Parts: sequence; C-alpha cells; structure tokens
Amino acid sequence: MKFTLKDYQEQAVDDVLTNLKHARENFKNPNKREISSFSLTAATGAGKTVMAAAAIEALFWGNDAFNFEPDPGAIVLWFSDDPSLNKQTFNRLRQASEKFTYSNLVHIEPPFAQPRLDPGKVYFLNTQKLTKSSLLTRGHVETALEGQQHIAGLPASAPDMQGWTIWETLANTIAAEDLTLYLVLDEAHRGFNTKATSDKQTIVRRLVNGTKARAPIPIVWGISATIAHFESAMQEAEATRNRRALPSVVVDPVRVQESGLVKDTLVLDIPDEAGNFDSVLVRRAARKLNDAANRWADYARSQGLLETVQPLMVLQTPNTPDPNEIGMALDTIFLEYPDLRAASVRHVLGDHSTQKFGAWDVEWIEPQRVQDEAHVRVLIAKDAISTGWDCPRAEVLVSFRPAKDHTHITQLRAHGA
Repeated sequence: MKFTLKDYQEQAVDDVLTNLKHARENFKNPNKREISSFSLTAATGAGKTVMAAAAIEALFWGNDAFNFEPDPGAIVLWFSDDPSLNKQTFNRLRQASEKFTYSNLVHIEPPFAQPRLDPGKVYFLNTQKLTKSSLLTRGHVETALEGQQHIAGLPASAPDMQGWTIWETLANTIAAEDLTLYLVLDEAHRGFNTKATSDKQTIVRRLVNGTKARAPIPIVWGISATIAHFESAMQEAEATRNRRALPSVVVDPVRVQESGLVKDTLVLDIPDEAGNFDSVLVRRAARKLNDAANRWADYARSQGLLETVQPLMVLQTPNTPDPNEIGMALDTIFLEYPDLRAASVRHVLGDHSTQKFGAWDVEWIEPQRVQDEAHVRVLIAKDAISTGWDCPRAEVLVSFRPAKDHTHITQLRAHGA
C-alpha cells in the first residue's frame, strides 16, 4: 500500500479479511458449499476505497501484518450502477496501491471473449453492461438448458466477436473449482429494485441470487456509507435466503472524526420555506465559499505549500429544475464572489451536453473528474452527490432537492461536508 492505514482502517481491513477467509473456507468445503455476504460500512470520507484496496491486495498477494495467506484463485468483480463510480474507483485503487496496474484492473468492455475471468484481477462492471441490449449480452436470456458450460464451443446466442456472453463467463468462473469469485457491490444499497415484481428480477438480484442456469456468486461484499439500505435490500431481494450473513464491519464514525479525515462540525442553514435560487441562502453560501478559499490560501502560505485546496460549492437542484432559476443562482454567486470565472461552473446532470441556465452556458463534466479539476468551483447536480461521489474539496452545499429518507440524508450530509 502507498498509504499508511489509520488505526480504525487497520481494524476494518482485519475484520474484512477475517470474513473473506471464513467465506472462502465455507464455500470451498465440499461438505458445506456455503454462500455468504457481509458489508463494510463507513462514513463518507473514512477511506472505504483505501480499506478495500488493502483488503483486495492482501487477498491477491497475502499480508504478513494481517497474518493473511493469499487466495491464488481470487477474482474480484466490482459492481456499481454507475460507470463513473467505477472509473473513480479504478483510479483510487491505482493511487492506493503500487501493486494495482492496468493489467490487473480491468473494465469489462465488449468484445470480451473469455470463457472465465482470470484470477488476481479486479473486474469492473455496471448495470448498463448487463442489460439485454448490451453488446456483452445481445439480448441473451438464460434458460435451464444452458446450465451446461460452453467451454468447448461457441453458444448459439453468442454476441458478435464473443465466444461467450458475460453471463456465461460468470457461470464458468463460479463453476471452476480452482477459482473464487468475490462480488463487491459498491454503494450496495443502489441497484436493488425493491419495487420490482417477483417475476422480474433486477440485474443485481440475478448476480447475487443466480438463476436456474447459473449458481449465485458465492461471496458478496457490500460497501456503503449506510448499513440499513444494504441489509433491507438484501432481504427484499431474497438474497439472504440460503446465504449466510457474516458479521458486518462497521467503522465507528467517532474514530473517523478523531482521525481528522472528516469535519468536526457541520453547519446547516435551513430556511423556513423553499424560496428562490436568488435567496439570501445562495448569497450566504457564496460568502462561505469565498471565506473557505481565503482560509485555505492562508493555510498554504503558513505551511509553505505551493498548491492550495480550491473548495467547491454544489448546487443541488430538484428533478425538474427551472433553468432560469439556476441562472439567477449563478448570477447571485458571481455577484458575491466576483473572482470566479465562467469556466469555474460545470454540471453533472443526465444530459451530458452544454446546458443553458439563464445567461450561462455550462459544460458537462464527468463526476469522477471534479475532485482533480481544481478550476471547477461551482457544480450543478441532482442526486449524483449522494450516490458514492468522492470529492473531499466539496465544502459548501446548497440543496433545493427535498429528501425525507434518513440514510439518503446521511449520505448527502457526508458528501456535502
């Protein structure tokens, strides 16, 4: 690892590795063949990806400090419902460990002509890659007759330039005695459609539960900022049936706070009524952004640093925002903070093209790039900032998006901290 783990991170990694060891032993035991799941829960900013990197590194190469022997057949399938989160995790894993390279961190893209996944690699996959229209599946529907593996020849429904659909690749990997497939559900409460009818399984359910043609993935490791949604989602998806629940790994937020990785205090300004984007709340937020920038600049000078943190403001909009109201908010921000430039504003809305907000033309940016693009100082978003987005320099949040769910608010507060 390139980073020295903090005490609470070491403890969490040790607990994760204990679960992974027991999960593998129980699955490989011919008298048990037990499938299992557990979750790693920590507040945003606690370093979940760093902890995951340390655990996966030990899984592949072993670790004397944790007294952990490597699993020579280990394969990690990192799954999220957002490709941008996968890209961000890809970069974070490479930053955290010198052992992760482009050769063992693999984005699954078509064509993917492999009968099985290779051990010692982390594969990244997202929901869109497993839909019927995906080039990895080409509308392939599993049937009971396809429980037989197609190692020897091509299946009749193989996608173009592929010998196997991705579902068959996963089935072959699970069936291989010398391999162990570990599924990591990133922001694990996402992706389970608890409102779906029982005869229409979601993609994540198919991954976790398996089908008549394919066994379930043996070991499921959920990573999230909240534990409640993961546990309830597993139950709603009937993914706990015949699957052993291993002890959850929960990082005490007090220990994270004491480490200095998250703020001691969050200041929330809540107006009595919704108001407009040009309200006093927006002006106050702009002043806070300016003040934060000045304080970071003072700190950099006092420490003799050549670079300083450029704090970010997030404007979180409703589902159907009024472009003119957003434009008025931007007008207000620039009046209070005239040092900003037009290029300082970007958006991460669903439409990836340049958007017109009042008199402002705002370009789209990939969410995972925001942290490193220091010139971006104001970000317009809907719900991207509450689903695993990692941007420590986001210091000011103005949200005009109603939220009642406790765990959603917890994540929103953590990301906006």
